[in-house]
Amino acid sequence: MLSAVPLIQAGALVLVWILFTLWCFRKVLTRARASAQQSSATLLVAYASEGGAAESIAQRLTESLYQQGREAQLLTLNQVTSARLIKAKTLLVVTSTYGAGEAPDNGRFFLPELTSNSPELSNLSYSILGLGDTEYEHFCGFALALNTALEKCGATTLAPLVEVDKLHPVAIDLWLDQLIEHGLLTRRPVLDSQTQRIHSARLIGRRHLNPGSPGAPIFEVNFAPHDAFEWRAGDIAQLHLDGQMREYSIASTKSEGVLKFLVREQTSATGELGLGSGWLCKHAELQSESQFSVRSNPSFHCPDHRPDHSSDDCPDAAQKLILIGNGSGLAGLRAHLKERESNKQHDNWLIYGERSPHTDRHWDETLSDWLEVGHLTHLDRSFSRAGDTDLSSVIGNAYPGYVQNVVDYQAERLVQWLSEGAIIMVCGSRDGMASDLDQRLQTLLGAEAVAQLSADGRYRRDVY
Repeated sequence: MLSAVPLIQAGALVLVWILFTLWCFRKVLTRARASAQQSSATLLVAYASEGGAAESIAQRLTESLYQQGREAQLLTLNQVTSARLIKAKTLLVVTSTYGAGEAPDNGRFFLPELTSNSPELSNLSYSILGLGDTEYEHFCGFALALNTALEKCGATTLAPLVEVDKLHPVAIDLWLDQLIEHGLLTRRPVLDSQTQRIHSARLIGRRHLNPGSPGAPIFEVNFAPHDAFEWRAGDIAQLHLDGQMREYSIASTKSEGVLKFLVREQTSATGELGLGSGWLCKHAELQSESQFSVRSNPSFHCPDHRPDHSSDDCPDAAQKLILIGNGSGLAGLRAHLKERESNKQHDNWLIYGERSPHTDRHWDETLSDWLEVGHLTHLDRSFSRAGDTDLSSVIGNAYPGYVQNVVDYQAERLVQWLSEGAIIMVCGSRDGMASDLDQRLQTLLGAEAVAQLSADGRYRRDVY
C-alpha cells in the first residue's frame, strides 16, 4: 500500500512555495489593488512641480482626503489625459510656473494634449492652486493658462484660482478653506513647514578646470559640511548670500562627505561677476564658511537604489540609465553616476557636450576610469568648437557638434535601450541643449512616446 506521506509532504511544499511567492510579491499586489481602486476615483489631485513644493502640497492633500473618507487619485499633470478628465467629476490642481509662464516638466504635456483633443468637460468641476513669485514677470502664468484651457472645455470652477507668492501660508490656507466650504474637506491638511534649514559649510578646495577655453571659466568647488547635511543625488543646494539665494546642482553624494559643485563664472554686460558664481569661483577664501540649504528635487530623483523601496512614479532601480547634459549640467549627472557606483548599478550611458576637446574635458580621468571598469557602458562626448580637430585622443566616442547630434548618430542604440526600459535624465541648459534634444527625441520616437516616457517617470530633466 502506497504511503500518503510523500503526497502530504509534496502538497505542503507546494503550499509553502505559493505562500512564499505571495509574500515576495505582496507589495506589487498591494500596489496593483490600490491602483485599480484609484483608477476608478472620480476625484483627481494633480500637480506640476519644479522644486517639490507643489508635489508636497498635493500629496498631503490626497492623504487628508483619504483620511476623511474620500477616494482620490494623485497624479502628475502629465498623467491626466482627456479620457481621464471625461470620467472624472472633480479635479484639484497644485502647480508652479517655470520661466516665462511655462509648465514644469511633469506638467508640460497636459495643455497640448487638452488643446488638441478639446474634450467636452461640462461634467467636471475644478480648482487650481498656483505657486509663484511676484518678482517674475509671468507670475503664476501656467496656472492661469490651465484655468483658461479648462474653462474653454466647459469645466466648472469649483473654487476660484488662488495665486500664491513665495509659498505664503495665508494664501494656501485660503484655497484649502474654499475646499472645506464646498464640502471636499472637513479640515485643513497639515502641510510640511516651508522653513528652510540653513547649514554651514567650509570651503576646502577650488580648481579651475578649463584654462584657455573659448567659453567662460568653470570651477570644481568643494565644501565640507559641518552638521547633518542631508541630500540625495538630484537635489539642489541653495547658497544664501547677502540676503539672496542662488541654486546649484550638487555633484556629489552624501556618502562622499563633500559638497561638490561644478560652477561656471557668470558675468554681467559690464563685466561684473555674478553674485553666486563670483563668490564660489573667486571671492570666497579657502577655509571660510558659507551658508547653504538643500532643496529636495524629486522630479530629478531616481533611479532609487533601495531594493526594499518602491514607488509608482520611480522606475525599477535595476534599469539602464541614459544621462545627457552639457556644461555645468555634468554636476547633476555625476551625482547619479556616483550613487549608482556605490550600489553596483553599471548599465549607464553618458552623453555630454562642451566646447573644446583640448580644454573642456571636465573630470576626464574619472569618466575614463568609469568607462574602463564598465561602470559606464558607453561614453559619448560632443564638442561644439571641435572644427577639424583630431578627436582620437578623447576616451570613448567623440563628435563635433552638440549632444543632440550624438542622439542622431546613436539613434539605433537609444531606441534599443529605451525598449529595454532605460530612463533618460537630462541636466544642463534649458534653452538650446534641452529644448533641441526634446525635439530630436520627439522626431525619433514620436511626441506621444516622449510624453508617455515623461508620464512614466522615465524622462526626467533638471534644466535651467
